[in-house]
Amino acid sequence: MNPRKQKILFVGEAVTLAHVARPYTLAAALPASDYDIHLAAAPRFDYLYQRQDIHYHPLLTKSCEDFLHAVDNGKALYRREEIIAYAEEELRLIERLDPDIIVGDFRHSLGISAALSGKPLINLINAYWSPHRRPEPLPVPELAKINLHRLPVMTPLMRWITPLATRLLARSLNRARAHYGLAPFANCFEAWSHGDQVLYYDSPELVPLGPLPAHHHYLGPVTWSPGGPLPDWWPQLQDRPTIYLSLGSSGNLALLPTLIDQLLGEGLQVIASTGRRQRLPQRSGLFSADFLPGEAAAARADLVICNGGSPTSYQALQQGRPVIGIPSNMDQLLAMRHIEAYGAGVMLRRHHIETGRLPPLLRRMLSKPSYRQRAQQLAWHFAATRPHLTFRQVLQQFDIQSPAQAKPGSNKERIMP
Repeated sequence: MNPRKQKILFVGEAVTLAHVARPYTLAAALPASDYDIHLAAAPRFDYLYQRQDIHYHPLLTKSCEDFLHAVDNGKALYRREEIIAYAEEELRLIERLDPDIIVGDFRHSLGISAALSGKPLINLINAYWSPHRRPEPLPVPELAKINLHRLPVMTPLMRWITPLATRLLARSLNRARAHYGLAPFANCFEAWSHGDQVLYYDSPELVPLGPLPAHHHYLGPVTWSPGGPLPDWWPQLQDRPTIYLSLGSSGNLALLPTLIDQLLGEGLQVIASTGRRQRLPQRSGLFSADFLPGEAAAARADLVICNGGSPTSYQALQQGRPVIGIPSNMDQLLAMRHIEAYGAGVMLRRHHIETGRLPPLLRRMLSKPSYRQRAQQLAWHFAATRPHLTFRQVLQQFDIQSPAQAKPGSNKERIMP
């Protein structure tokens, strides 16, 4: 008699492409012979799905525009009522599918629905959001209406602002948890890194953490590239210094014209991916497409310019290419903080682009071998991670022949009497 397949429910919060692409990439690597695979997400990124034997389910998610507006203006990412609505829909889906394990990426409400349904939760997140991170203030945020980074007082003030800000970032989730009788979290680091198993999309060399509990593990970078052939213009690329430019689904597209002008003005060849968000005019030395295979584009380039977030930055570093990151949110700022500290890239703020800091930086990074050398070191470290193997090993820790048992850090421990 063949053993029963594990039924795995992946849930991605489709406010950006990465939060769907990463769990999909993990799901798509699992053999259908061993797993009954389900993926729930808003359908706005369903063009990335290639495997037909995965069961796909639509899921309530706030619009990308509303989410990015909240990020750009320093507002709460979610309201209490939104999180409750998320949890209610998840509970209905969990009741209907009865999965053995739930796997979530940036879906904070799963800490509620998994606990109430008695299902084990695997939380996928970057290590710089871990409660076991090195204690240091958050970077000065990048906001749309005010350039806080230009105020000298802000950097020292972040030492006092960070504890308050991280408590406020968990407030809506805590209020939603209280609605269900669940205990609150102290801050967003605890709240967003909560699960029966917590897997970090990073390597310890780039994002070192303190001693970890047994249910926290480094998974390693999980990157996604669109399938399909290379664009028709690919053979026309010349053998000269080349930049791969991709601001992703959450980057500041208003900067694109200025970036392209400055890159072409330096005599560089530019490969640009716009992600269906903007059409670029034809210009000599500029080659663009809605989507490009990121690994191939990064490998073809000498340097990658992106929003600084881990999905594209790590894709560049996997190819041994240094990164210039232009962050527009805290997640991207934290990723670039570690990349810059390692010596594999440099972070520029929006006003740095507007004031002409990019051209001299390009000349320095393209002529100084240390950036490439540090990026290549990270490529070796990334290659040593085995995210798909590690993920399967974590799945195998759960016994599907018996009811889910609470493990260290389990959601069940958070239920108030």
